[in-house]
Amino acid sequence: MLEMLRNQLTHLRIVQRLFNYLKSVNVVPEYNNTLNHLSYERWRHHFLSVRLNLAFYIGICIYFSAILINFLQFILWNQPFLDQTLYLQIFASLGLLTCLKLLKTPWGNQHLGYLFLGLSISLELTKQIIQTVNGNVSPNLFGWVLTFVSQATLIPVRLILHLTSQSIILGYYFGINKLLGNKIIPDNYDSLMLILFLFWTCLICNLSVYLYENLQRTWFNSRQKLEQAYEQLAITEAKYRSIFENSLEGLFQSTPDGHFISANPALARIYGYSCPEDLIQNLSHIPDQIYVNPQRREEFVRLINEQGTVLGFESEVYRSDGSIIWISENARVIRDSVGKIIAYEGDVKDITQRKYSEAEIHKALHQEKELNQLKSRFVSMISHEFRTPLTTILASAEALEHYSHKWDEEKNLTYLRRIQTTVHHLTELLNEVLLIGQGEAHKIPFHPSLINLEYFCFTLIQEMQVGLDDQKHLYFIPPESDLRQSSTLPVLVYLDEKLLQHILYNLITNAIKYSPQGGNIELKLNYNVNQAILTLKDQGIGIPLEDQQHLFEPFHRAKNVGVIPGTGLGLTIVKKSVEIQGGVIHIESQINLGTTVTLIFPLSNQEYNP
Repeated sequence: MLEMLRNQLTHLRIVQRLFNYLKSVNVVPEYNNTLNHLSYERWRHHFLSVRLNLAFYIGICIYFSAILINFLQFILWNQPFLDQTLYLQIFASLGLLTCLKLLKTPWGNQHLGYLFLGLSISLELTKQIIQTVNGNVSPNLFGWVLTFVSQATLIPVRLILHLTSQSIILGYYFGINKLLGNKIIPDNYDSLMLILFLFWTCLICNLSVYLYENLQRTWFNSRQKLEQAYEQLAITEAKYRSIFENSLEGLFQSTPDGHFISANPALARIYGYSCPEDLIQNLSHIPDQIYVNPQRREEFVRLINEQGTVLGFESEVYRSDGSIIWISENARVIRDSVGKIIAYEGDVKDITQRKYSEAEIHKALHQEKELNQLKSRFVSMISHEFRTPLTTILASAEALEHYSHKWDEEKNLTYLRRIQTTVHHLTELLNEVLLIGQGEAHKIPFHPSLINLEYFCFTLIQEMQVGLDDQKHLYFIPPESDLRQSSTLPVLVYLDEKLLQHILYNLITNAIKYSPQGGNIELKLNYNVNQAILTLKDQGIGIPLEDQQHLFEPFHRAKNVGVIPGTGLGLTIVKKSVEIQGGVIHIESQINLGTTVTLIFPLSNQEYNP
């Protein structure tokens, strides 16, 4: 009913204009679209101006209606027209009209506080001055309360103006009139109750102004932050829209049944279409129209449904012109509020060039493997022709042939030892080179047999201990006593004795050679359920971290070996000799702290347990 009445009233032009005016004076944040660029103080200034304008109009209407009523009483009932009440109404109306006129001026817009006080003066102080002049003063509680409440209701900002207005009105009445000797509180008034009434009235009005202004400030700031957030959201959306449109990778959203929902220009270019709209329109069934092998789409859907994401999913796909390219997809699922999969989204990258490059790399690796084999054959061939050592042997032999009868026995022995040392060196070098060649060709002789591993290690350590200086000590640590007492401890192990001797001899020699400061070198034997474990630990110079990944490459030597002699073939041969027996080798090393080499051999089914 009320809604219908309101709709009917809005058709009246004057009522519609009144509603529009009331809406315009309701200057709260939701009616202002520029808060993001407006300070609270400027907004409050505008609010005060609009509400003062409303208060002046209301006051003028009230006093004009009172003057009209006086005039009607004069015409209809012959009551006096020009009395004190009419003077008060006329002076108050003139004051309000003057303030309203000033409000429209630049001066008034800059001095709204004065006009606020002018409102109080026009409404109450004019009346009090006239009463003072006539010597007939009395507390106007109704007028004071109406003025204070009206100001607090219509203009609930700038608390200091309300306090000033109340101080002027009440200060004039109780202060000026008291100084002029007027009786300010009639006999029929309770002075204490009057003061308490005015105190609580002012307190409630001022508290209302304070709370409203704080509410408005909070509201304004919150709305301002909200608008800033919306503005930032728009900027972010534009930024990500730009990223989506200008990305070099294809971005998409598709349905589980194989339809594109959205795509960016990069994806359209990858598939050979002029624009995303063209791609979406022409590709209605992804499995059959894109994938060379439709089962790849099924695999894609299965993986993404199981894992929630798919990374680096590579497939061959058709372009619009029928050509075939390679792509890599990264995608994730999109679920609705109940967890149902409604779409997939992700990116697509054209990796055709990479695939071609990988093919070229594989081809190059195959060629490199062939070159390595050629190098191995070449090394095997030239290893027999080390002219320099042979020249040394030949020169020493000729010297002995021609001058041995002239030299004493010690000098002859010196030349003989030189020949022996060179021959020994050549033999070792030839063996290593031949083993490298055999390893590259997978032709290293492997003749396993049952050996007593503990006795073998102990004997080898004893042999190599001979001739060491006093600073270097070799130790063999057999299996722990509790393991030794176990019936599962193997006595004989199925390994190639010759290869094992070469492995341990090479490793122990390295440990001795690369421990120039001496120290302990320990070879430890241990067993677990199905493995034999040999651990060799020294306290030598160690191996730099950057060299450890190249330890088993032929001819590679660590950068900290200095002038210590070596060929860089030892560990390569050791690794091949270990692997041919089904074992693995691990090396851990720290600079100046030493190196630990671990050999793990499987205990074959042919091992012997007495």
